Amino acid sequence: MTQRLLVAFFTVVIFLAGYAARVWTEPRQAVPPAPAALAQEYAQSAASKSKKETDRAKLVAEIAKLRPQIEAYRAQVEEVYANFDREFAKLLNPKQRAKYDLNQKKQAEHDAKKRAKYESDRATPLTEEEIMRAREKPMTDVYRMATVTPRLEWLTKEYQLDPAQQASVRALLTLRRSKFISLLDATPPPSITLSRLAPLIERMAAKPTK
Repeated sequence: MTQRLLVAFFTVVIFLAGYAARVWTEPRQAVPPAPAALAQEYAQSAASKSKKETDRAKLVAEIAKLRPQIEAYRAQVEEVYANFDREFAKLLNPKQRAKYDLNQKKQAEHDAKKRAKYESDRATPLTEEEIMRAREKPMTDVYRMATVTPRLEWLTKEYQLDPAQQASVRALLTLRRSKFISLLDATPPPSITLSRLAPLIERMAAKPTK
């Protein structure tokens, strides 16, 4: 793995170890404000340590070379998420399923807005900060996939899951984590770190004007 990916990975591991200890000793404590804050903190730290300007041509060439592996990784991640969603939906009662369908609709609308913004920004070059954020974002994905308790607690609160449902959802989340870790092990690190940047390749052709 690249040095940056290793540092980020071990940061996540250390955070999870502390969180697990807290859950064990204080089971009624609220879930800490985690993955986005953790990823943002790391990205800001990395940005402050590196003032070197991105070699955009080199980065574009690397993405082009790794495009098949990157697309395969993204597709498999999406399938892991989709499989969990399908199995989770089967566990819900009619009232819970109605709320789940509403949330899915809201998410679809949110995704549509993101795609529209992407299209409108297609001709706007990425800033150095945007490139950095896109390269660090996959570590948030690692956190979300590699943890069980935070997501279980959110789903329990959101859908008022009963104990039997909670046990089933924990099993699904554990299976999802196992699949994702296997995918990480089988994927070359650059394909992971560049997975969020690859769709933005058109916006790296030129530097933004100051």
